[in-house]
Amino acid sequence: MRKSIISLALALGLALPAFSDTLTIKPGAPARYTVVKGDTLWGISGRYLKSPWKWPRLWQMNKSEIKNPHWIYPGDVLVLTYVNGQPRLTLEKGRQGDVRLSPQVRMSDIDKAIASIPAKAIEPFLYRPLVVNEEEFLTSPRLVAGPGERLAFGSGDRIFANGVASTGTWQVYRASKPLIDPVTKENLGYEVMYGGDAVVDKLGEEIQTMHLTKVNSEILVGDRLIKAPRDQFVSYVPHSPDANIQGQIISVYDGVDGAAQYSNVVINRGQREQVEPGDVFNIVKNAKPVTLIMADGEKKEVTLPGQSIGKIFIYRVFDKVSYGLVLDSTDAASVGDVVNSPESE
Repeated sequence: MRKSIISLALALGLALPAFSDTLTIKPGAPARYTVVKGDTLWGISGRYLKSPWKWPRLWQMNKSEIKNPHWIYPGDVLVLTYVNGQPRLTLEKGRQGDVRLSPQVRMSDIDKAIASIPAKAIEPFLYRPLVVNEEEFLTSPRLVAGPGERLAFGSGDRIFANGVASTGTWQVYRASKPLIDPVTKENLGYEVMYGGDAVVDKLGEEIQTMHLTKVNSEILVGDRLIKAPRDQFVSYVPHSPDANIQGQIISVYDGVDGAAQYSNVVINRGQREQVEPGDVFNIVKNAKPVTLIMADGEKKEVTLPGQSIGKIFIYRVFDKVSYGLVLDSTDAASVGDVVNSPESE
């Protein structure tokens, strides 16, 4: 249908209709931009687009390229051109070669590539245990004792566990609070508190000997252990979710009242709802009631409309929930605020 409309318009000499995927470049966007240390994909996107989640369209990326993008490094030069009237961003020929983006990666250079969003804001959350379901919690290995009669332990202490099945580094955690879906009341998992890291010294049939190499918060007898994951590098390109997903913020990390820019929040949507890292959601402040004083002195209750106050970039996804970083916020996000596709604005 769309092709037939375009063909008819061209045949009649008419202007092409505007479709929703038409990109508008911000006034003053640079024709050439040299990437510098500290840049992020989100930040560079914002130099060119009012809607940074439309970045894949600017690069003409397909689905696989969004998940496995070509790495961009400090010193690379981005060039803005127009193809058939549509803006397109490429890398200048050089050490990376000509771009169409490529999923080929030089693993030795990963740590030099720019991240999707500010790395320092999410680094602690990339490898820590954040959410476990009830079954995982009840079956996780358990810290059973430490030096002497002490119940709390510090860095370097030898500890003893039950249920640890392999050598290497394990993370100590304890359940903090249940994450409850505000609509269905389903228990989506337990948000957990990270205590520190422990390395296995000796595996025994019933008791395993370990020592603490890092302590982030108080570690106690009864705390649980989970195998430490590999380090992650958030490389997903910011993009609108594939599906029309709507949910809510159900937790703000550290329990603060409002999540300002670069705060970490949890939404009640995860892998089962097709959420994936790199998804960008719009934050809509809940509509709220106010009382108007009318000219005759009468009071009238009205509801203020919901307002878009920012964006969330999803960087870690679990089965039923996802963690995201608040970006471009004009007001503090709160538990209960709605999240939806930015395309719905």
